[in-house]
Amino acid sequence: MHVKYKLRKAEGLVSPKGPNFARAQTIRCDFDGTVLSFKAPKHRPYFKRVKEYLPERHYQAETIRPHFRCFDNDNHETPNHLEYYQLFRRFWTFYGPWFTGTLAELEMHITLFMPVNFDQEFSLFHPRAFEKIVGDYLTHLNAKHINSDGSYHYTTPVNWQPLTQLPVVAARFETAPNKGAIVRNTTYHLFFTLSDQILASVKFDPTRLFNKPKEQLDKEVSEESMIELMNNIIDSFQLTLSDKAKKQQQAALAGLEDASLVKNYPPLDWSGLVAEQKKKLK
Repeated sequence: MHVKYKLRKAEGLVSPKGPNFARAQTIRCDFDGTVLSFKAPKHRPYFKRVKEYLPERHYQAETIRPHFRCFDNDNHETPNHLEYYQLFRRFWTFYGPWFTGTLAELEMHITLFMPVNFDQEFSLFHPRAFEKIVGDYLTHLNAKHINSDGSYHYTTPVNWQPLTQLPVVAARFETAPNKGAIVRNTTYHLFFTLSDQILASVKFDPTRLFNKPKEQLDKEVSEESMIELMNNIIDSFQLTLSDKAKKQQQAALAGLEDASLVKNYPPLDWSGLVAEQKKKLK
């Protein structure tokens, strides 16, 4: 029996129970004729005030652009920058057995982002462009988090895995925390091309709800049920390209003998950024 109420302390390693994926809803949205769909259980956050974000049913090329925002309030005219739009967000609580209470929570976020004012034109259907912009995105999010000794809070990408379930370039990987990290748990990512100029980032953040070292948490609360739900959601993703998107993809891949992503994408090296980041800490 798994319930949210806590009347006793769990003993030993427990595997909390979350939502039943068999009852998951199908989320579907249309981007200028390209249809994205996936399954996700109903929103069930630990803190009730946390609201879900749901996509609109239809987006047109001329109407989706105003949804995008600059990171960190940067100027829209800045060259070679990325802009984002949060498409979807849900949280799910995981309960322990026999009145041990809520033990964990899984977050899911889908963020769309696009390159703006880049020096060269390119299509994100091209595998090299995909790899570069994913790297730019990860650098923007993670390279600013550094310790006073110049070491970084996070290592990413880790366990890079190209995927073939979608008709576009797509990959899974992880972001792992280092010593001093703000967020101390590993986050899991799925990236894929949505259109010529838009990438989709799907992020999962499994959290054990205790302020304890990871080594101790691994002995008390298993992440297995959260990872299982995450994998079920990822496996449910489907993408049907519009005729326009198919033509863009064909043009981007024309003359390319191997259209696959690199098999090995090593963690990003931000050592060249250390001096600049240290100045910002002073």
